[in-house]
Amino acid sequence: MRMKNPKISFLMTAHNEERIIRKALDNLLRIPYGNYETIIGLDGCTDSTEKIVLEYEKKSKKFRHFNLNLRSGKPAVINKIINYAKGEIIIIHDADWIFSVKDKESLERFLGVFKNKKVGGIAESFPIEWSKENLQRSNLGYRIVAHTHNYWFSYQREKLAYKRDGVLFAKAPKMFLTNIFRKGLYRKNVSLGDDFERTKNIMDSGYDIVLFPSAETPRMISSYSKISLPDLIKQKIRTAVARKQLKTSLNSEVGLFSYYLPANLYILRKSFADGILKGLYAATWIGINAFAEIASKFSKLNTKEGWKLRAKRQ
Repeated sequence: MRMKNPKISFLMTAHNEERIIRKALDNLLRIPYGNYETIIGLDGCTDSTEKIVLEYEKKSKKFRHFNLNLRSGKPAVINKIINYAKGEIIIIHDADWIFSVKDKESLERFLGVFKNKKVGGIAESFPIEWSKENLQRSNLGYRIVAHTHNYWFSYQREKLAYKRDGVLFAKAPKMFLTNIFRKGLYRKNVSLGDDFERTKNIMDSGYDIVLFPSAETPRMISSYSKISLPDLIKQKIRTAVARKQLKTSLNSEVGLFSYYLPANLYILRKSFADGILKGLYAATWIGINAFAEIASKFSKLNTKEGWKLRAKRQ
């Protein structure tokens, strides 16, 4: 397989993203890497999203889009547009994310892990909200998510990964989010936890998932810096439904005592050790998750309806 400079396909789903999609597309125009394309799946947009996307297609042949009207959620759109991808490496890119890359050399080193034919994907090693610039202008909801998720990702790297030949690998697919992977390993995703689902599919196929211990590594960061508490609750209900789907469809071994309890205890211990305020952020986050878990038991949300529980675009 050719892997010196592999072609990358960024796949982006978009439904009424006129307020935020320019940030993502502007950044992709500046990516210091020549061999890539960006495919955008427009899913029933009723605003000016398509007009904006057409502007970028005029600027660069690296952009193209497909009009869809599935309204069944992100996985359904990705399942469609991945068929048009020409890249060996797929990068799932939400419309409110920015792919942060320092320079060409760091991106080439990042992609260099795929020279190992046993590496199937790269998991997110830091939360997308973990951005110094965004934290400076953030609100309470954003800070709760950014700080607590940072402790959660630290738990993943410290407790659920191992180092081999200087590279960090996931021990098992427990709650790792994979959005960068070999196209040939893709399987249709059906749940609200599509990124968790991909991790398990890849590892079940006998391939490794790699993590990076430095936040300076190329990675996705949010283009937004504010999260309202009502939106946070909605998102956590969606996540709780996703966990239920994954347990049913993938027989996941992620349970209360095997994962959630030790993870939450780790988060509380680490956060309070860093100060009362960060500890309170973590305790609030855990409380919201507990409420969302209870609420999800009374919910009949499926994947199609669950994706409508999304945050307001800032």
